Amino acid sequence: MSIFTVKLLEQWHAGRAWQCRVLPLIALLASVLAATGAAAAQPRAVMLKGGGQMLYHDTGHGDEAVLLLHGHTLDHRMWDREVELLKGRYRVVVPDLRGYGKSSDPPEGYQFTHADDVIALMDSLGIEKAHVVGLSMGAYVAGDMVALFPERLLSCVMVSGETCNFTGPGKPRSAKEIAERKQSIKKVEADVERYKRRRVAGLLSACHPANREKIRDELTREIMDWGAWQALHITARVYYGEQALARLKKSGSNVPALIIYGESEKVTRGYTLPYLPCGKLIVFKKCGHMVNLEQPQQFDETLLHWLEHCGTLNEESKQP
Repeated sequence: MSIFTVKLLEQWHAGRAWQCRVLPLIALLASVLAATGAAAAQPRAVMLKGGGQMLYHDTGHGDEAVLLLHGHTLDHRMWDREVELLKGRYRVVVPDLRGYGKSSDPPEGYQFTHADDVIALMDSLGIEKAHVVGLSMGAYVAGDMVALFPERLLSCVMVSGETCNFTGPGKPRSAKEIAERKQSIKKVEADVERYKRRRVAGLLSACHPANREKIRDELTREIMDWGAWQALHITARVYYGEQALARLKKSGSNVPALIIYGESEKVTRGYTLPYLPCGKLIVFKKCGHMVNLEQPQQFDETLLHWLEHCGTLNEESKQP
């Protein structure tokens, strides 16, 4: 064997020895970092009145907090893009509302509201005031808060919804209403998966035709994961609704409020603006109900501008 070959073998063995010492350390460090990252990504929980818990993700950093509230049959994942956008500048809190996602289902017959649950979450985290952003169901919850808890809001963004006029918790369900709900529950029980797929189709139909295919997979994923508790039970009056709207009409709210709709959604837009002196309305073109998923870039730019300059958008502003 030549001297040159011996030298090569010596170098190879030295390299192997180094690898044997260092590679296990690298693997250990990688596993620790992975475990730390996984732990950081795990949701936390707050206990709720009436039993059960609300799971939420709390990430980012900054002097101000942003709460993102999801729509009906969806969960916190609908805001994944916005979490990434905001977490470098704000503390971002994204819950699964009671009865959705990984949060507990409520006991049937127990009266609660989502707005009270959100206030409980804020209290548990020591958040005195926050920017609250909600879409659809989340917008109704944000609408309850802007009317009834204005002192807890830095600003309010209501997307595809506003303070609603639904029957509030002050009125119990009538015997007729309960009977109708029981009939509806029987139909859903016969084929829950079919009910969910009809929900996917219905929500897509509320979106602009040009956007439906690009968001189909995301809506399908979240809705098919939905436990369908609300469709299978006699639910509480989860919004203050008409009670909140009456308060808003009587007293108004000086909270800076941004209302966003897609132009293709055939609804009355901005009906709460007369009671929101610091309120603005923006309508997105080529967009329907799922605004942040249909026009993500326009939505994110608008949201970030709003959070940084609350109240400076003017009513005539329109997205191209």
